[in-house]
Amino acid sequence: MENKTMAKLQEPNIKNVLIGLGVILLVLAIFFYSKSKQNKTETPVPTAEEIIVQEDGAVKKTGEIIQPLSDEEIKALREEVDSILSTAGDSVVLQDSTGGMLTGEAKRAFSDNKFYFKMTASHLNAVDKGYYYEGWLQKDGENMSIGRMEVNGYGEGMLYYTASVDRLDYNQVALTLEPEDGNPVPATYILVGEF
Repeated sequence: MENKTMAKLQEPNIKNVLIGLGVILLVLAIFFYSKSKQNKTETPVPTAEEIIVQEDGAVKKTGEIIQPLSDEEIKALREEVDSILSTAGDSVVLQDSTGGMLTGEAKRAFSDNKFYFKMTASHLNAVDKGYYYEGWLQKDGENMSIGRMEVNGYGEGMLYYTASVDRLDYNQVALTLEPEDGNPVPATYILVGEF
């Protein structure tokens, strides 16, 4: 009789242990399934490639890697940007914020998953040593430098910029006069415009 009572007492305990193991296995299966599903949906965002044709030559930036471009690559890039901007995108006349006679224009387009931008300026003054002209794309108080403007001896400037990401949300553009001080914010505004 005592053996029968012990057997009946042990029987539910084995049943409870098996149920407990089943619940643990089910929880582990759900955990690993959700973890694998989460890893599949998190696709790494590729680093944007940017090309800047500027005063001190052209560079291609991919994340932290910066590579100079050859003269042939610069010429091909300028032709590509000019070709795209002649048929697509929009432009804005830049306003002189110095009260002088400066004129400028900015053009932009997003075509075939590439952002194209060109800024031109006229009547720019020669800058003193330690200063340069810098182009900016801006949105909601955020400033993104797009390089130093190349200026010839006649006061005409050009700046080309491309990126492998859409930058059309940057709806403002500016050209500033900058001191060589390493400060990453715009200094003296020269030309401004809004798309």
